[in-house]
Amino acid sequence: MRRVVPLIAALALLGGCSQTTGGSATPGGSDSTPTEQTSGSAKPTSAAKEPAKRPKTVNIADIDPCSLLTDAQRAEFGLDRPPRQSEEVPGQNGCTISREDRKYFAGVTADTTAGIDDYAKAAGKVTKLEVGGFPALMVEATTQLGLSCSIAVDVSDGQVLDVSANSVNETDLPGLCQIVQPIAAAVVTNLDK
Repeated sequence: MRRVVPLIAALALLGGCSQTTGGSATPGGSDSTPTEQTSGSAKPTSAAKEPAKRPKTVNIADIDPCSLLTDAQRAEFGLDRPPRQSEEVPGQNGCTISREDRKYFAGVTADTTAGIDDYAKAAGKVTKLEVGGFPALMVEATTQLGLSCSIAVDVSDGQVLDVSANSVNETDLPGLCQIVQPIAAAVVTNLDK
């Protein structure tokens, strides 16, 4: 349910888009690699209960998620609308960035209310990844509001940086997952800046 509120807000932002603009997202530059798949109803493996193997711990409580993609990166990913900040749920600072052509939009949420184990229980197809050395989960889901491929990055105990690509059936799930991986890699890289 936590993920539905930001998705609803993001879909509402798409309603105002009408102009077509070119752009593309490329999977190059992403250091994410699939390692294992589990079903959305599966419990986290025992490895998930071991101490997380992160390159460092990042406190994202005061992070502005709209600052985690530069203007040049947004242009590279075809995200040509201004970022819009939101906090529909306390402890979840969100940012939605859309496209004029409405093919997809991206969301970045700094979630200090849940850990990576909570995201492992998400409905949909869950795949373990690594993004910038951080453990992560990619969640592919079809909802009443459209399609979503998101990457939850385990940046700290009880804190997740959730990066998503979403579409109202303009882009398919495999396409969204190709789009979100380099976006997540850029967001994680920008955590250090």
